[in-house]
Order: sequence, then C-alpha cells, then structure tokens
Amino acid sequence: MLGLELVVVLGAAVLVGNVLGQRFRVAPPVVLLIVGALIGLVPAVRQTQLPPDVVLLLFLPVLLYWESLTTSMREIRTNLRGIVLLSTVLVILTAGAVAVAGHALGLPWGPAWALGAAVAPTDATAVSALAGALPRRQITVLRAESLVNDGTALVIYGLAVGITVGEEHLTLPHVGALFLLAYGGGAAVGVAVAWVNMNLRRRLDDPLLGNLVMILAPFTAYLLAELVHASGVLAVVVSGLIMAQVAPSLIRAEHRRQALAFWPLATFIINGALFVLVGVELQYALRHLSRSDLRDALIAIAAVGVVLVAVRFAFLSPPRT
Repeated sequence: MLGLELVVVLGAAVLVGNVLGQRFRVAPPVVLLIVGALIGLVPAVRQTQLPPDVVLLLFLPVLLYWESLTTSMREIRTNLRGIVLLSTVLVILTAGAVAVAGHALGLPWGPAWALGAAVAPTDATAVSALAGALPRRQITVLRAESLVNDGTALVIYGLAVGITVGEEHLTLPHVGALFLLAYGGGAAVGVAVAWVNMNLRRRLDDPLLGNLVMILAPFTAYLLAELVHASGVLAVVVSGLIMAQVAPSLIRAEHRRQALAFWPLATFIINGALFVLVGVELQYALRHLSRSDLRDALIAIAAVGVVLVAVRFAFLSPPRT
C-alpha cells in the first residue's frame, strides 16, 4: 500500500475507533485493536508490515518522553518505595512465573525466560489509556512503574538470550553489573541529555528552535543509551522528568504554549496508530497459523494472561493478620 493511503487509513481508523470507544464506553485501545484487525482483512492493508525498529526507535521515545513530562515527581517521591518494588522485584517474579508456565507448555528455559521478560513489565502507553478509569494515586504508581521497569525486563531478556546462545553466564557479579549498566548508565545519559537540553533552551529565543530541541531530546537520549548498552527507556524517562521539573522556571511561556499544542495531539495520533497497527499485525499473524497452532497459541495466551494477573494480585494484596 502506498504511504499516503496508509496515512489516511490509519488516521481514519484512529478517529473511528476513539469515537466508537467513547460512544459505547469501551476502552479506546480495545476498539482500535478490533478496528485494526478488521482493516487487516483488506488485501492491500494486509501486506503492511511494521518493522520492530520503527516502534523502538521512532514511536517509543516520543511516547515515553511525553509520559515522563506529565508525571508528577512529588507523587513519585511519595510512592517511591512501592514504585521501586514494582519495577524490580515484581518484574523479576512475574518473568519467572511466566517462564515456569512457558516451560510447562513446552518451551525451553531460555525462550521461556525471554517470553517472561517481554510480558512482565507494564506498558506506559497502555497505562495512559486507563488514566480516566482509575484513582489518581494508582495511575501515578502504575505510570511511574511502567516508565522504569523496562530496565529490569531488558536485563532479564538479555540474560535469557545470551545464555541461550552461549554468550552470557549467570553469576551474581555479572548480573549486578548488567543491572548497574542498565539503570546507572541510562540515568547518566538521561541527566547528560537534560543538561544539554536545558542549556540550549536557555539560549534559544525562537519557540520553533526551542521545541525542535525538545523533539530531538528523547531520540538523542535513547540513541546514546543504546550505544553504551544501557537502558534507552530509562534515559528518555530521566531526561523527561528533569525537564518537567525545570521547565516552569527555565522555558519561556510561548515555548511551553507551542509545546502543549503539539505534544498531546502528536502522542494521541502515534498511540492510536500503534494499536491499529497491532490489530493489523494480529490479523496477519493469525492467517498464517494452522488450526492446531492457533489452538496452542490461544491456550498459551490464556495461561500467560492468568499468570500475569495472578502474580500481580498476589504481590499487591496485603497479607492477612
């Protein structure tokens, strides 16, 4: 399908999906997934494939940066202990539980742990879609957790893949070094990018140039962190959180007004388009599965889903006295 046609189809799908979600009081991401699956029945759309690098390098930094810019640091400090436990201990426990379930279903341990690492962390874009359905404190904790738990998941995933192919070894110092690199390296890159961002924004009078720097910041943070094998996600988040704190006193009002007009619309379109494209990809994947493969896949999805919910409920439920 031609690029222009795809842009029109995606834009119309995002519009229709959100209107239907509001009309029938269904979470828009669910409707967008269904709309995407229906659009995938069109032969021209069916051939559309979304390269994984597009999500990681183009969509993800923008969405994470906006989420970090709109997250309250004061509320994060208030709930810091819970956020740290959720983004580290809960991710490890969830990945382990999913790995056990996957191994029981026939996966080798390496791929089972890789699957656990992929599904254990909560997703920032999915959390933002639930912002109006949960209390403010729960949304703050979930949002903060989703912004930093990818560092834990990436370490687990890297270890699982490395051990499977024989390139990694599982020792406490090595695992500790990987966590330190993921979190410490990502945070350091985020601080450095925020420092450069602040100094440039202080010197630029033109709102267009200032906001161009703002747009470049998440991509730069992600790229630099990936180059040193740190967490690109954490680098973007740290950079965004710092800028959120200094923006009121550092950035001119006309710069902020322009940014507030651009970012919500841009992230809304990107977020909606992602859910539509996932629906298209889902329909495409299902067409290439045999009946027995589809049955096995549905059983695996149900089992992993139950494990994910059960582990989170068990971790969050207070012990009875």
